[in-house]
Amino acid sequence: MDRAYREDELIGATVIDSEGYIYGKVGEISVGEDEVILVAYESKPDVKTVTDMDTLKEELLKNVKISLGSRLQRRSPTEVLTQNIREELGLRPAEPLTDQHYVRYAERLGVYIPKRKVEVEREEPKGSLGLKDIKAIRVSVVPAQHQEKVVKIVLLNEPREASFRRIPIQERVPYRDARALKDKLVLDAQGVALGYVDSLVFFRGMPGIRVYLPKRTEYVDLRKLNQYLDEVGRSTLAKMIKRQFTWDNVRRDELEDFLRTIGAFFTLPEDAVLTQHVKALVMDVPWDVVHKIGDVIILRMTLPDLRSKGYLLR
Repeated sequence: MDRAYREDELIGATVIDSEGYIYGKVGEISVGEDEVILVAYESKPDVKTVTDMDTLKEELLKNVKISLGSRLQRRSPTEVLTQNIREELGLRPAEPLTDQHYVRYAERLGVYIPKRKVEVEREEPKGSLGLKDIKAIRVSVVPAQHQEKVVKIVLLNEPREASFRRIPIQERVPYRDARALKDKLVLDAQGVALGYVDSLVFFRGMPGIRVYLPKRTEYVDLRKLNQYLDEVGRSTLAKMIKRQFTWDNVRRDELEDFLRTIGAFFTLPEDAVLTQHVKALVMDVPWDVVHKIGDVIILRMTLPDLRSKGYLLR
């Protein structure tokens, strides 16, 4: 049975048509007496004029007058400026200064407020969807480069975006080279996010795709760690670590497991912790399992079917 999702869980979900092309994102949901409408939005580039805060702060610093008392207290121009802003605007000592405070202070002093143009994206309505237009809804959690990423997918049962872009519907998926597929998101037949394309692979009789997930692994440089332990007077512990691990780098979780077993608890020094980003291979699938290739790749099988066929590598 399909899982149900609340309205707030669907807002921001990526809408993908039956050909694998991104139609937009769910921006709002309207519930009527006879139907439910999901409004899809698309991002369009735009240019916006904003206050150039770096230049403004530089100008305000030029106007700062350092009193004799401030010199004796060795207060920097920045510290004097922030104090002047607080006094002028009547701010509490614990209240953090915001960009708007700097702007208001500049306006009171009659200082010119510089502007600059920045590229932004604006959201525009793309079209509406009924529940009957939806093939599947899935929310998946997959690793990203620096943190876990929630992938929310609304999979349509029609080629809406392909028709919008006037892309011909292809019954058969032609072979593509690795450059055309690299890092595309891969979904199962029900919209579950499985990972990203790493490369082409070759089965007997046909090519296929290898799917990966980014993985972040932390290692500890034992030379730096043991040097730190020697400096803080824990040489005995450093010797125990050297006897247990005879190589220079060890996975952080392995080291922490060992420390727990011997009852040693302390905070690892930051300069001894190394972060490595690797690709964890998820699966190899032959080309006849690939259903559609658009902005994303949609497979013909569901995750349980892929697992039962032995395609998953982990």
